[in-house]
Amino acid sequence: MPNQGEDCYFFFYSTCTKGDSCPFRHCEAALGNETVCTLWQEGRCFRQVCRFRHMEIDKKRSEIPCYWENQPMGCQKLNCAFHH
Repeated sequence: MPNQGEDCYFFFYSTCTKGDSCPFRHCEAALGNETVCTLWQEGRCFRQVCRFRHMEIDKKRSEIPCYWENQPMGCQKLNCAFHH
């Protein structure tokens, strides 16, 4: 079972196909933000909308080139966390 309010990896870095049935957090306010919520890390963030990430981040995505940027259609994600 996921941690309470943990971010959905696919929602933030790709596309989550589970929609409302996904057990992980889909928060548009946190898209593109790489700062981890310290309250969440302590198990104390209960906000419906929190602009900080609820996922441990081990890599700076902004330093990793976006795979989709060099594809024929380009990157279509408005808040892509990867480098462009």
